[in-house]
Amino acid sequence: MSAPLPDLIRLARGPRLWALVGASLLGAMLEGAGFVLLVPLVDATLGGEAGGRLSEALRWIGPLPSLGTLLAIFVAILALRAAAEFARRLLTFDIRMAVVDGLRNRAISALVAADWRYLSRQRQSDNRALLLTAIERAGLASSSLFALVTTLFNLGAVALAALVISPLFALLGVVAGALVLLLYRGLRSNAARLGEALTGRNKAVFGNLEKTLDGMRIIKSFGAEDRMAEEARAGFIAMRKVQRRYIAQSGLARLALQIAGAIALAAIVWFAVTQWNYDSAMLLPLIAIFARAVPQLAGLQEQWQDWSHAAPALHETWTLIEQAEAAREVPGEISSTPHSLETGFALRGVTVHHREGAPALDNVTLEGRAGSIIALTGPSGCGKSTLADVLGGLIAPDEGEVVLDGRALRPGERREWRAKVAYVQQEPVLFHGTVRDNLLWADPGADDVRLEQALQRAHAGFVFDLPQGLDTPVGDAGRHLSGGERQRIVLARGLLRDPALLILDEATSALDTAAEREVADAVEAMRGSCTILVITHRGLLAELADRHLVMEAGRFVNLQS
Repeated sequence: MSAPLPDLIRLARGPRLWALVGASLLGAMLEGAGFVLLVPLVDATLGGEAGGRLSEALRWIGPLPSLGTLLAIFVAILALRAAAEFARRLLTFDIRMAVVDGLRNRAISALVAADWRYLSRQRQSDNRALLLTAIERAGLASSSLFALVTTLFNLGAVALAALVISPLFALLGVVAGALVLLLYRGLRSNAARLGEALTGRNKAVFGNLEKTLDGMRIIKSFGAEDRMAEEARAGFIAMRKVQRRYIAQSGLARLALQIAGAIALAAIVWFAVTQWNYDSAMLLPLIAIFARAVPQLAGLQEQWQDWSHAAPALHETWTLIEQAEAAREVPGEISSTPHSLETGFALRGVTVHHREGAPALDNVTLEGRAGSIIALTGPSGCGKSTLADVLGGLIAPDEGEVVLDGRALRPGERREWRAKVAYVQQEPVLFHGTVRDNLLWADPGADDVRLEQALQRAHAGFVFDLPQGLDTPVGDAGRHLSGGERQRIVLARGLLRDPALLILDEATSALDTAAEREVADAVEAMRGSCTILVITHRGLLAELADRHLVMEAGRFVNLQS
């Protein structure tokens, strides 16, 4: 598994990263030059009487400019440094957004391209937490890292300026700074642990929110509003406690460093005046350097700590991406003779394992005639849905093969075959938008004539009696419609593909008698136009079947025709 730092650099690299490094270096060099320039400025202000060693050394280069020229140069240096800092901030933002967007795009692409068996094992609330919060924190990690690098450049420039003015002073400063960073090592480790804890709290909050919002009807029916509100509040409080602990630790660390820096500055000034006989032209710039270096050292420690705190989010994101990409579905291949279902299908020795132990499908063999209606029944967990997923090309069998019209379905052809399969599950899935929007998921280029034909075939003509017809909003998850209406729109969406295979997985189990009759009539009207696999326990759809299959523990126990 990759480490966070190389992953981040891989995401950020490019012209903008080099521009950021250049702007940071330029700003640091200008800051160092400004501190060195303070020596002749102070000397010139005192009328050249200070006799500073650095001023004398600079005169070997040539005559020093006048006070006005020195001040003009000093202003120009400050202006250029401000411009470099402005460019650095913009570049840092651009790179941070590139990291966030790049991670989100890659994570989403990896998830949607992953094999269904991997996706079915995922807790989707965890993925939502990662896509919304962990990746944002990964972006903050990038900002912390680049700020840390900039601060290192600045400290290096300040140290170089101090070295030019006083090597002894510079050596003391470097040793003190290294000692501070060493002493704060444990705090950075604790920041990483708090970052991992925050990741867990975020997942818990998202999981609880999803449970609350999806189960609102149940919550209200049991009168559990106060309980759920309290659970949500407790989750937010737990998350805020972790965040506050981190803020408190960072603040205390900065406070301690600033106090220690003030004490050290006072001590150095005392020694410089009483023991080392520094003149004012050198002492004042050194004091300015030290006053600048202490907050920068505090900033370096804080940025390093921020990086340690946010790095677990980046690590988690890359872990998901790597796992999802490793579970990527076999790349699709275009067959010269696409699969069809005109004569029949067969499953030959199909075995599927979802986990260690009993297989979901155990050496299943089955043949079916094209155009027939097949009812598949059996207790929950016996393998019915897995068989439908294999036949529909959603997953590949671990052993055995799927045969369509006498030709085996290869792994790379599953995606092409899925384009000819319509799947209608127990809970009809509609997306926020209009009826038209939901139908066009099956075929974005379908015109109104085709949409109307699909709706009529699904006995969903009620759509044209809605206030805005096809452009009527269905509400969140289709809640503006009844269960039967949602199911028939989902059926129409599947039929818009003109499928060779229609899979109805408990499609009417949640419907009342009238709605079930509507769906059953629609299925009856499709008899012979496509092969229909009905997964059900009982009801009207089972009565329509030409053949009944009974499963138990991953095997057929009855192949009644």
